[in-house]
This record gives sequence, C-alpha cells and structure tokens, in this order.
Amino acid sequence: MKNLFHPENPITKFLSHFYDLMVLNFFFIITSLPVFTIGASICAAYHITLKLADGEEPYIIKGYFKAFRENFRQATLLWIPLLFAIIFFSADLFIIYNVIDKRYEFLQIPVWIFIFVIVSLIIYAFPLLSSYESSTKQLLKNAVLLSLANFPTTIFISVLHIGIMYIASTSARNLVIVGSLALFFGFSGVMYFCSVFLLRIFRKCEAIQ
Repeated sequence: MKNLFHPENPITKFLSHFYDLMVLNFFFIITSLPVFTIGASICAAYHITLKLADGEEPYIIKGYFKAFRENFRQATLLWIPLLFAIIFFSADLFIIYNVIDKRYEFLQIPVWIFIFVIVSLIIYAFPLLSSYESSTKQLLKNAVLLSLANFPTTIFISVLHIGIMYIASTSARNLVIVGSLALFFGFSGVMYFCSVFLLRIFRKCEAIQ
C-alpha cells in the first residue's frame, strides 16, 4: 500500500500528470477567451508540456503565467496573421463545399495545402518560442525548416489536429464529446502528446549544434 502512493509509482505519476494537465487546460482556456491571446496561451502551455515530457515537475500556474507574460508580444504578433489566414481559408472551404458548383471542388486542393502550411507553422513556431529566444523572422524560418526536415512527424501531428476538428464537425454528438474532452484536458493533453515528439526533434537539433 505504501508503494502505491510513492512519488515514483507509475500510477501516482500518471495521476499527478493528469491533474497537472487538467489545471493547465483550465488556465489555457481562460487565457484564450479573448481569442487574440491564443498565441501566447499556446506558447505558455507548450512551455509546461515540454517540461513535463522531459520528466521535469514545473510549477504549473506560476510557470504558465511567467511564460505567458514573457512571450505575449511576440506570440501575439505571430498569432494574429495566422488567425486571419485560418479564417480566410476556412471561409474558402465553406464556399467551395456549400456555395459554388460541385464541378469546382478541385479548388479545395490549394486551399488545403495553405492550411497545412499554417498548421505546420503553428506546430513548430509556438513550441520553439516557448523554449528558445529568437527574432520572429528566424522563428518562422526555423519552423519551416523543422517542418520539412521532420515531414513524417509534421504530417502526423497535422492530421491529428485536423482529424480532431473533422470528427467534431461530423455530428452534434461528436461535437459534444470532443468539446467535453477539450474542456477538461483535451487542449493540454494534445499538446503534451505532441511535446513528446517535438522534444526529440529539439534535442536532436541541440546535439547537432
């Protein structure tokens, strides 16, 4: 029984991580409500999930808001153009699927390519910003290079994000299920899962340097 509550017990560590992700998820949602702050929220959340994936035990609330404040300006300036691009291409897809003639559905191909590029930038840029200091120009360059150099991982994580959104959009029932999971631990859980792969990539780059 004593071993059950030992800090190194796998069950104890799992429950501790699960609680940390629930707390992190709550503050991520709260700080993302203004929408324009989502970039800083993603950056701050990855600051924590990368540490968790690396076996560290960071102070969740203190560490989150410290990273949120420190990266707010750069993350917001990066996020707003991406947000407008997401809205623009999402509107394009809506028009292609629901407004114009079905003969022109092939126009979705370049739109999906642009969406993939945007998602790739989000996948790498904000975790990079949470871990390393660099100019926005260099940050975007590094994000593009990493997305290309680790293309299978980029595809996998992109499909994961797009797949979750697609499942949520297929029915009201699925939307409720996905929304409920997201409300409790979904956002931080997905970022933690992605952090496992991103951490390996970052460590590999550090070893080369």
